[in-house]
Amino acid sequence: MSTQSVVPSVTTQPRLLGIKDAARYLGATVWFVRSLIWAGTVPHLRLGKRHVIDITDLDKFITDQKKAGN
Repeated sequence: MSTQSVVPSVTTQPRLLGIKDAARYLGATVWFVRSLIWAGTVPHLRLGKRHVIDITDLDKFITDQKKAGN
């Protein structure tokens, strides 16, 4: 008998999303996400020339929009 360990397959979603991925996550356009960044509605980071958004900030944005509609 061999004693090989089994490593479970784990799929993780990245915490930081580029603008295209953030747009896909929100079901919105790239320009909509850019407008959120420009307006300061969603915080972002610059990694070199890239703008990235923390997925938790996108979730907070979604939650805040739900509250605003009530």
